[in-house]
Amino acid sequence: MSTAKDHYDQQLASIYSWMAGTPEAAIKRNHDLLRQLGVNTSQGVAIDLGSGSGFQSIPLAELGFSVIAVDFCEALLSELRDRAGNLPIRTIHDNILNFSKHVEVEAQVVVCMGDTLTHLESLDSVQSLLWSVNGVLATSGKFILTFRDYVSAELQGNQRFIPVQSDESTILTCFLEYRENVVDVYDLIYRKEGDRWKLTTSSYPKLRIDRNWICDRLEKSGFDVIQNTVINGMICLVAEKP
Repeated sequence: MSTAKDHYDQQLASIYSWMAGTPEAAIKRNHDLLRQLGVNTSQGVAIDLGSGSGFQSIPLAELGFSVIAVDFCEALLSELRDRAGNLPIRTIHDNILNFSKHVEVEAQVVVCMGDTLTHLESLDSVQSLLWSVNGVLATSGKFILTFRDYVSAELQGNQRFIPVQSDESTILTCFLEYRENVVDVYDLIYRKEGDRWKLTTSSYPKLRIDRNWICDRLEKSGFDVIQNTVINGMICLVAEKP
């Protein structure tokens, strides 16, 4: 089984933006979501942890932030740079656990969205990230987390096969296998080559993160949790540094 980084480098990076439908639609969705979660126009600094190809970074820059975009996949950061044009976005190729080494100023907003948080190796790593975010946030700064709920209800039987995206030449299906602390994610990609379909597969573990646990850890890390909701099937938390 691959690590999350290997899985993205070798399997998902080439289809990451395609998975979202269209990049423009994904950017628009996140622009609306950020507004819904209380992120308004600003002249400050925003940090995007697990930026991918820019679905959060670009809306943040359009809202007026200078953005530091951190991701472990260089191919996706390259795509972000091409898509961002002249927007004020600086890309950092590194593990998000190391992000604070690249930050010299206080941030008004830190986001860790999509399912990025579950890519960390352990709950101890999650705790370490929370402390690091608290260390770089300005007073009254916001920390926004979104992640999938792999804890409250396990999918059973055929429900574990999830069609993700398809077109005339590519089909992506995901399969989930639950273990005690992680869910193993298998991505099956069919690509049409001539008149035949070629299958490539890869798998990697995602953390099962309990919503109540992370709210408790946020508070113990010095945050006030000011929003705790589910939007579009994702747990959405907004924490503020008092």
